[in-house]
Formats: sequence, structure tokens, C-alpha cells
Amino acid sequence: MTINEVTAKKDPASAGAGAAVPVPERMTPGQRFRLRVRKIVGAREATLAGVVVLLVVYLSFASPYFLTAGNLTVVGRQIALALIISVGMTFVILIGGIDLSVGSTVALVSVLTGEFMVTIGIPPVLAVLFALLGGAAVGLINGVINAYVGIPSFVVTLGMLAVARGLSLGITSGSTISGFPPEFLNLGQGSALGVPIPVWVAVVIAIVAHLVLTRTTFGRHIYFVGSNEEAAKLSGIRVRRVKIAVFVISASLASVSGILETARLSVGQPAAGNGYELLAIGAAVIGGASLFGGVGGILGTALGTSLLLLIQNALILLGISAYWQQVFSGVIIVAAVALNMWRRQRK
Repeated sequence: MTINEVTAKKDPASAGAGAAVPVPERMTPGQRFRLRVRKIVGAREATLAGVVVLLVVYLSFASPYFLTAGNLTVVGRQIALALIISVGMTFVILIGGIDLSVGSTVALVSVLTGEFMVTIGIPPVLAVLFALLGGAAVGLINGVINAYVGIPSFVVTLGMLAVARGLSLGITSGSTISGFPPEFLNLGQGSALGVPIPVWVAVVIAIVAHLVLTRTTFGRHIYFVGSNEEAAKLSGIRVRRVKIAVFVISASLASVSGILETARLSVGQPAAGNGYELLAIGAAVIGGASLFGGVGGILGTALGTSLLLLIQNALILLGISAYWQQVFSGVIIVAAVALNMWRRQRK
């Protein structure tokens, strides 16, 4: 009896290539194709994608204005700006945290951009860079306090929500800033190959984020920390660094959205980003992310963002009051959280 055969009898999984272990027959191309189709159809993203498609089809018939170039451009920009923030929120939710300060970060970056570019007169490129650094600093503070002081992310970012919004109001005394140069405004209002620039930015960010989460060690560490933080520590993962990095990513992406929104609206305003944190959380949760951490992905977040913004657009086109729009959005978010908890209990 060979060494491999003895090893196979004791532990088939550790046997070498020549071990006497039954090898399953190779699947035919048809079987592989059917397996992939079943996997795709059974994924939670497939169900969500089907809902988005059905909603688009319904709106195409329900309103003659939905498929117009003007409406699609507006919806595309809105989805893009929300998706950028939602991607950052997904990173935070994956570690079992929450970031309530993203909306206020958008406002702070919008104001800083106006102050640097218009009031002080710094060149647009440098002004945008400084504003982005200011937004990233918000995430750094959130991450350091959460990781080293141990205060829950909900409390830390709730406090930062008030601080960042207060700074925005204090810097401008509650007024807006206008007079941006045309080359800057083109970021939010221009198009490339017929597609709004914010959409291109959102697509690139979503693809990069997906690759980071699925193809890098850092991405695996994020899921590991969210699934079991204590086990991650025992495995040698620097949990504190992961947390800080995740909050910096969230604030930085909120800052990018703030820059694009400022360029789209042509004003820096302290009221920008109001309610964006709820939209981002709702998009991630609807897309399958678990508030307990360790579960979720960028594709689901993109579909969840699209669904929420399409519903908002549908309510507008159908002439439903803006007050009721908030009711619909809140009900959808609560229903999505309840569905995720039900799935978790089943598993």
C-alpha cells in the first residue's frame, strides 16, 4: 500500500494527487450552464433586479414623461450621487457599523468647496482637493473614536452629524455660496458620450469597490470583521485599522458626492445632503446588506439605490405629494430590514 493510499483512508481531504479517492465525474457544459443559471436566478440580487425592471416597464406605460431624455438624465444623476454615498455606507455596514454623518459630510464639503474656490479664490483643482481632505478628516475622526475609544458607531456618527452640519451653517452663516467657474460646474452638469459625468464617476467607483471587496485581502478582512470581530482579532487582523479605513472610505465617497452635487446645483449650501444617510442605509439594506455585518455587496447596493430613486421619480411623475414620498420610502426601508432579519433567522 502506498503512502497516498494510507493517507486517503485516514483523511481523504489531505490525500495527494495519486490518492485512491473517488473523483466525481466532470460536469458537461450543459450541466455547468444550468448550474450557473440556477445560481444567478437564486441570488437575492436577481430578485431585486427583476423588481427594478418591472418598475421601469410600468413607468414607461404609466407616464409619458418617464422615458424622455430630460427625465432620464435627471434620474441618472440622482442615482449616481446617491450610489456613491451608498457604496461607502455599504463598507461601514459590512463591519457591523453605521455612518449617520454622510449627509452632513456632503454639506460640509459643499460649503468648503465654495469657500476655497469662490471666497478665497483657490484654483478649482486645489479647492476640490482641500475639500475632499476635509471630508476625509470627518471619517478619520469617526473611525479613530469608534476603534480606539470604543464608542458605538451609531453614537459617534450621530454626534458628527450635528458637528459637521453645525460647521456648515457656522462657516456660511446659513447662506449659500455661488459664483463657481464653468469648468467646475461641468463636473456635475456635463456629459461624456451622452452620459452624465456623475454617472461615469459612480460606475467607476462601484466597480472599484466591488473589486476591493471581492478580490483583495482588505475586502476579506472587512467581511471577517463584520462576521466575527473577536475571531478576526485572534486571526491577527488589525481590526482597528480596518475600521478606521472603512470610515475614511465612507466619508471620502460622501465628499465626492458633495463635490458633484455642488457642481450640479451651482451653489455651495449648508442644507445639502439632508436625509442622505437614510437613503444610503436603505439602499444598502434593500440590496441585501445585513445591519449585523458580514453580509452584502456592491451589486445589491446599486440595485437598491436604483429602486429607491426610481420609486421617488415615479411618485413625482404620478403627481403624489412630496410628503407622501417620505412615507413610501420609510415603509420600504423598514420592510427591507424586516425581510433581512427574517432571512437571518431562517438561516
